[in-house]
Amino acid sequence: MKQKWFMAALLIVSVLTPAKAYFTLPDSAIVETSFGVGANYHLALNQLEGTDFDDDHLSYLAGIKLRFNHMWTIDASVEYYPSEEDISYIASPRLSFLYGEWLYVGTGVEKKYVDLESGEDDWEDETYFLQAGLEIPLSANNALNIDAYYGLKDFSDISDVVSDFDNDNLTFGIRFYHYF
Repeated sequence: MKQKWFMAALLIVSVLTPAKAYFTLPDSAIVETSFGVGANYHLALNQLEGTDFDDDHLSYLAGIKLRFNHMWTIDASVEYYPSEEDISYIASPRLSFLYGEWLYVGTGVEKKYVDLESGEDDWEDETYFLQAGLEIPLSANNALNIDAYYGLKDFSDISDVVSDFDNDNLTFGIRFYHYF
């Protein structure tokens, strides 16, 4: 099963890295590509049915970002949750659409693959998230991103974020990006 996730991650990288060559943009358009690695701190993960995995925990992620004209960003990544309680691991491909340069906001979708210690495995339903962050340049080609995510079980829940805010749905992350 780990080979399938490696292949999925490799597919994301191989599709998105040359993707800027496939876009038909005017000569004045700027497309930046970056690769990033980092970690997320989850306050809780209580939406996984049938597991005891609902404590604060860390996950790790790696991904590719395409930024268009310094403002619009597509971020494709894979998040990995190591063994915890009754779970062997969780792998979660995710896709974010963001707006902004050094301060950005957006939304995304993810789908978790859960491998249990009992040998069972399953794909969870898609979940959605709101994302806000800050990109701090470290050098000409490197940046540090600090993110906050708010998880949503259904995208229609976006209208209830203010009235039904729940700290258990918060995740904080930090990633190091290298721009090519």
